[in-house]
Amino acid sequence: MAASIDSAGTASPISALEFSLTEGGPGAALLQRLRLIHPEMGTGSVRTALVLAAITWTPLFVLSLVQGLAFSGVKVPFIFDIAAHTRFLLAVPVLILAEIPIGFRQRQVVSHFLDANLVPEDQLPRFRDDLIDALRFRDSRLAELIVLGLSYLSTYSALRGLVTQGGSTWFRPIPGQALTGVGYWYAFVALPIFSFLIIRWAFRMLVWSRLLWKFSKLDLFLSPTHPDKAGGLAFVGKGLIPFGLILFALSAVVSSGIGSRILFGGGQLEEYEWSYAALFIVLLIVFAGPILIFVPKLIALKQRGMLEYGILGSQYTQAFQRKWIAKGPPAEAAMLGSGDIQSLADLGNAFDTIRKMRIWPLEPSDFIAMAIPGVVPALPLLLAVMPLGEILGRLLKLIL
Repeated sequence: MAASIDSAGTASPISALEFSLTEGGPGAALLQRLRLIHPEMGTGSVRTALVLAAITWTPLFVLSLVQGLAFSGVKVPFIFDIAAHTRFLLAVPVLILAEIPIGFRQRQVVSHFLDANLVPEDQLPRFRDDLIDALRFRDSRLAELIVLGLSYLSTYSALRGLVTQGGSTWFRPIPGQALTGVGYWYAFVALPIFSFLIIRWAFRMLVWSRLLWKFSKLDLFLSPTHPDKAGGLAFVGKGLIPFGLILFALSAVVSSGIGSRILFGGGQLEEYEWSYAALFIVLLIVFAGPILIFVPKLIALKQRGMLEYGILGSQYTQAFQRKWIAKGPPAEAAMLGSGDIQSLADLGNAFDTIRKMRIWPLEPSDFIAMAIPGVVPALPLLLAVMPLGEILGRLLKLIL
């Protein structure tokens, strides 16, 4: 049984399927007080996504329209700012709605530790305590303040970067001068909300990584011959797939930003290729990295399995040799039976399974399924500078 924390702060038993790192944490209490979410639904809902998209984008459009900055008056009017529309009309809703599949998959992962009997009876109290600790860390008020502070700090840093790059925009018509009225809403409301959602996901990854690290310290009942070829932990890697939605949102924002600079700043795609690639790799590491916590445990499991099955293989093959080749009475008669040849083949298959066992609980297909959504937003940039036929030709060359 897992556990939760009630209003009095005491532990109460619940099903592990009810455990989630996305149904609380930074911002959840505020959204509940504003009646933007229902406590039983969590923050990941269509209503919350639509409301936050409206709060961030609609005032920007209305104020820029009133100030004459929506369609003209500056080098980059609001209506032509692809990055702003992508950020608030696409990324914000996706960052909210991603909580639904990610929360569901995390509950499945946590529950599977119990359903597959990977946690021995004597380790269940520690398992429960780890869940309670994760929920407390998730709902930390200090963490909420830190996430909020970092949101405004990152917003300030982003605006400072735009100043150094120059350019007349709808939120600052004169580079280096004061913001417009719409610019103040952008700087103090819209952009901090967007930054908050991103940093909150980074914090959730920290909570998730910390929980998996605690699980890795348990004396889990793993088997080197498990058919998933990861000691029985391949299900943890399945939890990565829905994080592709976060990659999609962030990649869309970056790609739209690059597109805006190419259209309005005279930039070239080649100037941003390596920066985009480096950022994408960093994001892959952030989301896939936590499951590598189990690598030391799986390395030890594989080494132990090789030794234990190596000893068993020696004992069995020696007895087989004495019985069928040397024609002498085997010392281990109980080990041999009527299916000696089949048993020898089964033992070889088991040893081969251990030899091929992965030392990380991640199948390549799961990693690819997570990464593909992150690549999709960059395709329009490639199509802008390279014909589709040439792109497909290069991909075929890589595959074939």
